[in-house]
Amino acid sequence: MVNFDLGQVGEVFRRKDKGAIVSGDNPEEEEDVDASEFEEDEVKPVRTKNRRPKEDTFTQQRLAAINPVLTPRTVLPLYLLIAVVFVIVGGCILAQNSKVDEVTIYYQDCMTNATSSWSDIPSEHWQFVFHKYKTYNTAPQWRFVDDESDDFTKQRGTCQIRFTTPSDMKNNVYLNYVLEKFAANHRRYVLSFSEDQIRGEDASYETVHDATGINCKPLSKNADGKIYYPCGLIANSMFNDTFPLQLTNVGDTSNNYSLTNKGINWESDKKRYKKTKYNYTQIAPPPYWEKMYPDGYNETNIPDIQDWEEFQNWMRPGAFDKITKLIRINKNDTLPAGEYQLDIGLHWPVLEFNGKKGIYLTHGSHLGGRNPFLGIVYLIGGCICAAMALILLTFWLFGGRKIADASSLSWNMK
Repeated sequence: MVNFDLGQVGEVFRRKDKGAIVSGDNPEEEEDVDASEFEEDEVKPVRTKNRRPKEDTFTQQRLAAINPVLTPRTVLPLYLLIAVVFVIVGGCILAQNSKVDEVTIYYQDCMTNATSSWSDIPSEHWQFVFHKYKTYNTAPQWRFVDDESDDFTKQRGTCQIRFTTPSDMKNNVYLNYVLEKFAANHRRYVLSFSEDQIRGEDASYETVHDATGINCKPLSKNADGKIYYPCGLIANSMFNDTFPLQLTNVGDTSNNYSLTNKGINWESDKKRYKKTKYNYTQIAPPPYWEKMYPDGYNETNIPDIQDWEEFQNWMRPGAFDKITKLIRINKNDTLPAGEYQLDIGLHWPVLEFNGKKGIYLTHGSHLGGRNPFLGIVYLIGGCICAAMALILLTFWLFGGRKIADASSLSWNMK
């Protein structure tokens, strides 16, 4: 309740009456008094912050807890279940892998060991695996056709390879090239490229050479001051042996098996690689691309890396010194059994570092190529779980104690 001071009220009335007389108003006229002038402001309570957690089962730590008691009767079935699952999965993986056929032929010695006539390839240079013909060992053949007009003496000419498949290869059929002893995982090597160039930007020399971390050192520009496109060590060392777009059927050339270089790379890479904005007068091909561009770039021959899937594959360096990369594919047709010829243009030298190069032809499976490693790991894991279950069962039967045996408590033991 608000308290009024009568003295203050009288003073207010006297001031108002005096003001009315001065202004000429009737002194007897009463004037309403606003009682709010005498009210004190209400004091609102100050809200203090409360750091108390919300009232629920999680914040108040009232969640139900499970404290399993691990006894042999609960652990043994768990070990056995894991063992059975792992053995079944491992067996299925190995069964799928065993049905994958593959042809592997190394041709790094074709220029030096092969002649102008057909001859058998040495046994250490090839390996055939056909699940329906486990003992198949018909040696493939090769022949070297020299190109004397090529001044590049380290690798030139054409290596012609003939091989026979005793059974059909179901689609999809993959033709890969294989490189061995090529260490593409060197730190300086994997960082030597320009992401700006890959995305189509006309990056300056300072951008491609002086960028922090990823840059094109030591291959950024040539002696004429032109920027290499694409720059860097990865692009410069691109594998450039040439492969045809078909496997020639030796017995019937009308039934050649067609191949394509489209669809050999991830679809996501098409969003990364863009056509360049460089003018041909600004750029030059990398040094090791001399055979591909002997006169440099012009208005029509600048490579479009957005559609060049072989280049996109190469720009993803391998993690080990053995590299397998897809170069041709056929997703529609089965490769019939028969004898086929593959003509490979030789351009990429490997003998300088004692390396190897070859072809790898396969059809794969739902689980990928022929690789028993994962299946073996599952089988080993299942065997380990089964062995642990057997050991635990032995200790339980011959050396265990009864569950909840009070005599084993420390205060009951004598």
